[in-house]
Amino acid sequence: MYELDDTIVAISSPEAGQRVIIRISGSETINICERIFSTPIPKEQGGVFPGRIAVDSELQIDATLYLFLAPHSYTGDDIAEIHIHTNASVTEALMGNLLSSGGQIRMAGPGEFTARAYLNGKMDLTQAEAVNEVVVSSNKLQLAASEKLLAGRLGQTTSKIRSELMDCLSLIEAGLDFSGEDIEFITRPEAVERLTQINNELEGLLSGSVRYEEVVDLPAVGIAGAPNAGKSSLLNRLLGQERSIVSELHKTTRDVLTGTLTLTHCKCVLFDCAGLITESHEILDELAQQAAIEALRNSSVVVFCVDITKTDWNKDISIRTLIEPESLIPAATKSDLLSEKLVAKRLCVLHEVFGVEFLPISVETGRGIELLRETIDKTIIDLTVGAGSSGQVLEQISTVALTTRHKQAITEAIENVSEAISELKGGNDEVAAMMLRAARQGLFDIESATGGVERTDEQILERIFGRFCIGK
Repeated sequence: MYELDDTIVAISSPEAGQRVIIRISGSETINICERIFSTPIPKEQGGVFPGRIAVDSELQIDATLYLFLAPHSYTGDDIAEIHIHTNASVTEALMGNLLSSGGQIRMAGPGEFTARAYLNGKMDLTQAEAVNEVVVSSNKLQLAASEKLLAGRLGQTTSKIRSELMDCLSLIEAGLDFSGEDIEFITRPEAVERLTQINNELEGLLSGSVRYEEVVDLPAVGIAGAPNAGKSSLLNRLLGQERSIVSELHKTTRDVLTGTLTLTHCKCVLFDCAGLITESHEILDELAQQAAIEALRNSSVVVFCVDITKTDWNKDISIRTLIEPESLIPAATKSDLLSEKLVAKRLCVLHEVFGVEFLPISVETGRGIELLRETIDKTIIDLTVGAGSSGQVLEQISTVALTTRHKQAITEAIENVSEAISELKGGNDEVAAMMLRAARQGLFDIESATGGVERTDEQILERIFGRFCIGK
């Protein structure tokens, strides 16, 4: 699957950035860098080396080389990062120069740097998966969940449970080895008690840590609109807590504020950001605008809020053009401030102006809030399992491959331990031992390193690292 002896190279920086980072890893890293870099490179130590790099036979540009020597590097092999400020054409020429070294170096595959880190024992499999989740996270809750996974918390927990299983299994198998003698290493009731406690820990893992990590894959729902359109009040009402500051003053919200919204059939990350404006004269306003627009464009659903008490919606029309979500839910806020007759008239005008039906809502009276929740719920399901499928709600709405793999392994371990307990109660110690070995192996596959029989299937590795972008 992966040739660990090869030296690999890839661009590891975002395409849109002016700062380009080219990453090299493998045994030929230093030799290749010496060929193109002007500054002498000490082979016995890593460090940061400013200098000039040869793009081709005629062009040299300023660059900074960051060198990390094996085994104290991300991949466990020698790693070099070349940092340059340039354009796409120069970057392409430099990559061509690097790859012209005959068979010394080749392009990295998706996730191959992180795959090497895993295969070289620098991180467990859950941490390797978390690297990609950190890269693709689109909000703070997703990032926090990914960082928790990257810290190795799940692997540490499953490692502890595997050790407990091994202790119990060893005592049971020792009893089988000396079954002809009057030696008892652990009684069946004692073994059942230990295994029941282990099963409780596994159940707790399903309802605790793993459930929390599902937030990595929750769909994002943004609340957008002009300043003072009632977005912060709506966020607080939907979440049932004072998550966002509510004020009559404009520009109260500058940061992107998030919370987890539990709906009837699914969960989502709900966020409120700075009120969108067509013109900004301050740097803080401009930064807030950029953050808000980026967050909204990355979201699955946007609740577009328009103040129904206004009579001039020209700015709202301009704001609508700034966002391009997968799905838009138009909401007419502050409907409690107008009579029913006037609300009906304003809704007709909004439909003419924006070309869509608006849902009248009020955070003060609760009008339309439950219908808004149902609409968000249905929209997410339609986006996830196909339009018109909201009546066939599936559990897959809240999970994808990452958490599904973990949950499946833990669920199978629970089943195997439960079966072992039943067999022990029936006096079938050999079958119980077999079930415990299966449970332990299943938990090992969550975060296993290579080697021996306890090795993760290569198809699983290909499925995991194939989701990475090249350069990570």
